[in-house]
Amino acid sequence: MQNVSGHADPLTPKETWPAIACSRPATPDDEGLLLRLFAEYRTAELARFGIPWAAAEKLAELQYCGQQQTYLQRYPGAENLILFSESGKAAGRLLLDRQPDCWRIVDIGILTEHRRQGIATRAIRACQSSCRALPARLELQVNPANPARILYERLGFRVVTATDVSLEMVWTADPES
Repeated sequence: MQNVSGHADPLTPKETWPAIACSRPATPDDEGLLLRLFAEYRTAELARFGIPWAAAEKLAELQYCGQQQTYLQRYPGAENLILFSESGKAAGRLLLDRQPDCWRIVDIGILTEHRRQGIATRAIRACQSSCRALPARLELQVNPANPARILYERLGFRVVTATDVSLEMVWTADPES
């Protein structure tokens, strides 16, 4: 099992948790993919604020490094999973912190050319299925303006805390299902 930095996590045996469909643990060789995934969104966002593209790329790279350090500090045992398209191409990432009674989707992202193909939906549904069996709740945080919010709501997540910049969302299994 890999932690957020891509190194083996000696504290959590791989067999402890069910696998997430169409994924594998990230390795150090995936660093370029993970940076590209982060920069794809962030560089365009920075450029909209008038930051020249080259400067925005460098700033996005620095922000990516900062984000990785923050994730490692807050979620030291989180699994960094590479998600795949139906054709087998690396298409995105799921950073998942699995605790016995609560799983947290720390980060999920899909490269632009692979979006709207159901990759994130499949990964989230696999998490929900595992959480239902445990039982555990599934949590995530999203910016209110992020279009992914619609997906999360469609998959049964509900807002439990809201601010101007983030929504804390939770999914729990319906006891009737």
